[in-house]
Amino acid sequence: MPKIKLPGKCGWLYVLQHHQARNWGFGKHIKNNNIRNYLIKNYILPSINPPQTFEHLYYGKATEISSLEEHIKNEYGEQLLVLFEKRLEWFTLESNIDGQQMVDIIEKRCKTNYPEIFRIKKEFLPFGPSNIFKNIKDDPDKFLETI
Repeated sequence: MPKIKLPGKCGWLYVLQHHQARNWGFGKHIKNNNIRNYLIKNYILPSINPPQTFEHLYYGKATEISSLEEHIKNEYGEQLLVLFEKRLEWFTLESNIDGQQMVDIIEKRCKTNYPEIFRIKKEFLPFGPSNIFKNIKDDPDKFLETI
């Protein structure tokens, strides 16, 4: 009997460090479960080299993922990079927010507000382009752990 029960519509929240600029960032992917193609299309192809990875990944209820991302944008908006009048999902280098701080921010919020968001197990991180999560909904206990 699986320990983790996933809701119907799920999505991803990812944390990454830009391999060239060194800024830490975050984002969500809700449209489908193919995080591999999303990583390739949106991060690897535009940056060319070295191949970008997601340092930390979370998976769970799509509405909770969206709410969590919005919380981070609102709570830490003054520390986000602005280019051409658009606030991005990248922290400024001056903010000194790193990957561990991102994990702490996300997981503290999940513990109190988002019980249907789960952490990808460390053995699958950092995540580079692979199809490892193709069956995540079929066997969530293999890939996920409770925060």
